[in-house]
Amino acid sequence: MEQIIESIKKEMKISNETIALLRESLIPLQVSKKTLLIDPFVKDGNLYIVEKGIARAFTVIDGKEITSWFSQEGDLLYSTNSFHGKTEGYEEEMVQVLEDSLLYYMPLSRLEELCFSNIEIANWIRIIHQKAFLNMERRLIYRFNYSAEERYKDFMKHHSVLFHRVNLGYIASYLGMSHVTLCALRKS
Repeated sequence: MEQIIESIKKEMKISNETIALLRESLIPLQVSKKTLLIDPFVKDGNLYIVEKGIARAFTVIDGKEITSWFSQEGDLLYSTNSFHGKTEGYEEEMVQVLEDSLLYYMPLSRLEELCFSNIEIANWIRIIHQKAFLNMERRLIYRFNYSAEERYKDFMKHHSVLFHRVNLGYIASYLGMSHVTLCALRKS
C-alpha cells in the first residue's frame, strides 16, 4: 500500500489519521496479466488503486480496440458508468490489467461515506479528477492540433516508461495513430 500512500502524499498534505482510515477501507486484490477487470456488461461498484502493475481502459469501435487511458502505480481504476452514473459513450468501456498486478479496492459506497465525513479524502478525489480532466483536455488539444510526431514526442516526454510495459498497439491507439506510424516514429 506504500505506492498508493506516496501517490496521495504527492498530490496533497494528508494526516496520519486519514491514511489510517484509507488503510482500513482498502482491500488487497491480486490480478493476473490480461484480466478484464471491468466488463461493461457487469456492474462494478468499486474504486481500484494500483499498488503494483499497469492497466488500460478501452472500448471497441467497429471491431477495433481504442485505448482511452493507462493507470499505473498510485493511479485510480474504475468504471466510468459505475463512478459517475450512466454516461453516454462509456457504455462499453472495459478495463484490462496488462501486468500481474496488486490492486487495492474499496466499494464506491464506502468512498462516498468517506468523502462526506473526511475533507482530506474528498479533496484527494477532487484533485485526482481535476488532474485527469486536465490531462484529458490536453490530450484532446494535442490530438486536434499536433502532428503524429509531436504527439509521440510529448508522450515520450511524459510517459516514456510505458513503452517498456505496454503493447505498442495500445499506445498507438491512445495516441490516435496506426501501429505502423508509431513504429516509424520510434525508428526515426
